[in-house]
Amino acid sequence: MRIQAQAYACVVAVLMTAFALTGLGATPAFAQKRFAFVIGNGAYANVTKLPNALNDANATQAMLQEAGFDVTPALDLSLAGLRSALDVFVDKVKQGGPDATALVYYAGHAVQLDGANYILATDIRPQGSGSIAGQALSLSEILRRLDAVGARSKIAILDACRDNPFVTQETSRGLALQIVDGANDGVRSEAGLARVDSGSGTFVAFATSPGSTATDGTGPNSPFTAALLREAREPGLPIEQVFRRIRLAVYDTTNGVQIPWDTSSLITDVIFFQRSAGAAPAQPTPGTFSLAARPTPQTLRSMSPADAYRAAIAWDRRDIYRSLLDANPDDPNALRLHRILSQRTEETAWAETVLAGDAESFKLFARLYPGSSHVGAALRLASAAPSRNRLQVAQTCPVCPAIQPRTRRAGYTPRAVSPAQAAPRRAPSMPPLQQTQAPAPPPLPPLLPARPAWSGFYIGGSLGGGSQTGRTSVGSPLGGPTTSSSTTVTTTTTTSTPDIIIETGSTTLVIPGTTTSTTTSSTVAGPTVLAPSAINPLAVPTSLSPDGNGVAGGGQIGFNLPLGMFVIGAESDMSYTRLGGSQTVALDPGTRFATRAENTVSMLGLTRMRFGIPFGDFLFYGTAGHAFGLVDQKGSITPDNPQTTSGATASRNGFLSGWAVGGGIEYAILPGMTVRLDYTHYDLGNPKLTLQDYTGLAPGQSVTMRARTTGDIVKAGFNFGF
Repeated sequence: MRIQAQAYACVVAVLMTAFALTGLGATPAFAQKRFAFVIGNGAYANVTKLPNALNDANATQAMLQEAGFDVTPALDLSLAGLRSALDVFVDKVKQGGPDATALVYYAGHAVQLDGANYILATDIRPQGSGSIAGQALSLSEILRRLDAVGARSKIAILDACRDNPFVTQETSRGLALQIVDGANDGVRSEAGLARVDSGSGTFVAFATSPGSTATDGTGPNSPFTAALLREAREPGLPIEQVFRRIRLAVYDTTNGVQIPWDTSSLITDVIFFQRSAGAAPAQPTPGTFSLAARPTPQTLRSMSPADAYRAAIAWDRRDIYRSLLDANPDDPNALRLHRILSQRTEETAWAETVLAGDAESFKLFARLYPGSSHVGAALRLASAAPSRNRLQVAQTCPVCPAIQPRTRRAGYTPRAVSPAQAAPRRAPSMPPLQQTQAPAPPPLPPLLPARPAWSGFYIGGSLGGGSQTGRTSVGSPLGGPTTSSSTTVTTTTTTSTPDIIIETGSTTLVIPGTTTSTTTSSTVAGPTVLAPSAINPLAVPTSLSPDGNGVAGGGQIGFNLPLGMFVIGAESDMSYTRLGGSQTVALDPGTRFATRAENTVSMLGLTRMRFGIPFGDFLFYGTAGHAFGLVDQKGSITPDNPQTTSGATASRNGFLSGWAVGGGIEYAILPGMTVRLDYTHYDLGNPKLTLQDYTGLAPGQSVTMRARTTGDIVKAGFNFGF
């Protein structure tokens, strides 16, 4: 037994050692799945073009792929294309699980309006500040969608808000001013990008400070992206230290004009490139400072003024700026630090004002910062914002005591009569108490009838579940790029001459014949075939079944009308549902394509007629009528390599209408209250969803999907008659 126990202990020790070595060898940043969404918009149709935006996006995409990210590109896309590509990216992150890392990089034009950041698609048509939000993609929307799918680490890098080179320096405040100035409504936008306070597990970086603008650069890449491509390749360096290096590099490149800004609430380390085993961590250059430890007032005093100034720029925090100004008030860079600190303070105050959202906060900001570029927006928002002083009585006194009637005191004297003239009051004599028995109260009339009447209006609620079938037919891809095939035919012609025999007396002379071969080649045009970048029709299934079960619950209101031995009526039912699902089919006829269809109903409404037959306390009924639902449909065809092979995607979120039939049984537990069990079959039709190319390799290519949305719901509920 002792030998067996020792052997068991050895096995356990070996397994634990192997597990520990495996855990130590896997860096947290690389043990999780990593996805990137790279957006580059430079070919704008109605605003200033950006030559470097596509260069920046392509270079960043290549760097992220080297770092092990699954990249979804979105280059020079319209708003519809951006949203479709975002759907593909979010689906990838969702399938990656809760430990996924999601990175979003954007190079292009962006503006802030009322404290929110908007990415501008290439087809934007600015008509005024009110139209930008409906034609752009907001950063907040992207982060909310990544939060919804449970991404553990979310990184947003925006090389945006670039200067417009076609305006004078005096009026240049970034692209936001150029879009809104000259618009019909005359409302001016705010310069730069809005400050973003990130939530848990989020890192947000801007190419420039909030409220400022960035430069597009004169080289192949912008100063910010050039620094990103260089510094991110440092092995084993956390992302926070990478961007401190980037901040210093951009500050030096632009002579202090542009200072990148970031905020982090990451709960795990994110590293672009893993350090090889045994390699020593990067050390600061002799004579410089470390970017790993946050400088304290004591360390700033121990540094030289030049190193302390660069350390404050690298960390870019208001308390560090204040500590440095206290330590070196006479430094030549003190004025520049004061300007940076005042801008940070103003932008922080503006972000907090927008978060408060009341009229008093907007007016206070305008009074405290009269020279700010946000003053116009603050006064405009103050006129429409609610006031925090407008409190309702119900809010200040949720449960107020009942007002008691005032009673006249025994010594009460009217004001018109003096005390001297007032007659003395005598206390009334009390009759002796008599033991009398109070009469019994009359019986109350019955409040409810003895039996259900099955008539009148009723209201109630119900809860249950159901199953939805989203049979989806997929058409063959149309409009894919084609190429012509050709065949080379070789023809050989042989010409021969016979032998010549000459006889002279007894001598015979033979001259041999000759053989000549002629070879000719010709090219014969073949049939037109699909280009390698097109979607292969053999990889697309003809049908999918995104089916699924879920819950359904809501309320109903209706009325019953007895007609002889029958009961007819009408009912409206509104239910919150989570019915439907998704299905992905991957085929590989040479290049693997994953075809995915998703079809869900989040709200279902019914307006239907009822026809019933009562049997005492029971009512058996059937229903038929109109159905409408809020349907979310998505479809995509994704290749393994979107760099060389095109893919298509589309989504729709809106109401669909159709028909519904059903029936049930209702039982009166009280004359005014019933319980019921109801069944409904609904059909919301099969609208067409057209999938468009999102890779840019096949702009004219499309695939159609038709999803028939049908389902069955069973709910138990109750009704109150009135």
